[in-house]
Amino acid sequence: MTEPPRPRLIYFADTMCSWCYGFAPEMNRVVLEMGERIDLILQAGGLRPFNTAVMTEADKPRFRGYRERVQEASGQPFDWSFFDREGYVMDTEPASRAVVTMRTLNIGAAYAYLHAIQRAYFALNEDIRQPEVLAAYAGQFEIDPAEFAAAFESETMKQATLQDFALAQRFEVNGFPTLVLLKDRAAYQITVGYEKAESVIESLERALAHAPPAAPAA
Repeated sequence: MTEPPRPRLIYFADTMCSWCYGFAPEMNRVVLEMGERIDLILQAGGLRPFNTAVMTEADKPRFRGYRERVQEASGQPFDWSFFDREGYVMDTEPASRAVVTMRTLNIGAAYAYLHAIQRAYFALNEDIRQPEVLAAYAGQFEIDPAEFAAAFESETMKQATLQDFALAQRFEVNGFPTLVLLKDRAAYQITVGYEKAESVIESLERALAHAPPAAPAA
């Protein structure tokens, strides 16, 4: 007899979302505690893909405020020299495409790669919009940077990234991070936004214990 499929936990995240970065330690605890009972599916959310607006001096206090709140809630480190950048355009598509590319080339490394380039962006002020930066980090996960770069630039990866964004829209994801559990042909929204691991695990346990409605009598 074949085993029934395990529940799938879809993690809608955007690499350049500060709350997703803040959520990383909590999500690590969730994966550590629940990983034997669920399959984690990482999806690129699409925070500001293809954005062309320059971050102005007037914009910077608002974006800095986001990061300050994340740091207060999570304790995650930030490099504040990010706000010394001039003419910065926050296009989140390349970093999202990089996660999709890693998921395609080495699915087991996609989650760790997401966190590695998040840290590069927020804590080290590296420019993860740049293909060469994204490819260099891929080298830490047993992927040749040249192979990664070629895949990253392919039309296949561009279309796959758009499909990730479309899936987030189909699930009506309106904030990151978002967790959705798929179990017994039902979808359970576990969390939208930053939450502590204990709360996420409690919500997962309730969803996992929930029995589907009985089939109607023939």
